[in-house]
Amino acid sequence: MEFELKDVVYIVGIVLSTVITFLGTKYRLKEYIRDKYDELKEEINNLKIELQKQKSKDDLQQQIIDQIGKQITDLNLQLVGKLDSNNTKK
Repeated sequence: MEFELKDVVYIVGIVLSTVITFLGTKYRLKEYIRDKYDELKEEINNLKIELQKQKSKDDLQQQIIDQIGKQITDLNLQLVGKLDSNNTKK
């Protein structure tokens, strides 16, 4: 089996295009992964910041709920005291 010049050119062309495609895909894949990593990292940081804000809001809401609970307890005691005093007067 003899190889002519055009067979050698075809084989070299196929090998060369395969190597170029491989290297091009490899570098594009690296860029894609790096870009995706950077996007996800930024998104995670934004979510962490949002979580901190939500925790702060939750803490403030819990403080308000606790204060209202204390006020209601005090008012209930006063109300019960006044009802008892009204009942004893009658």
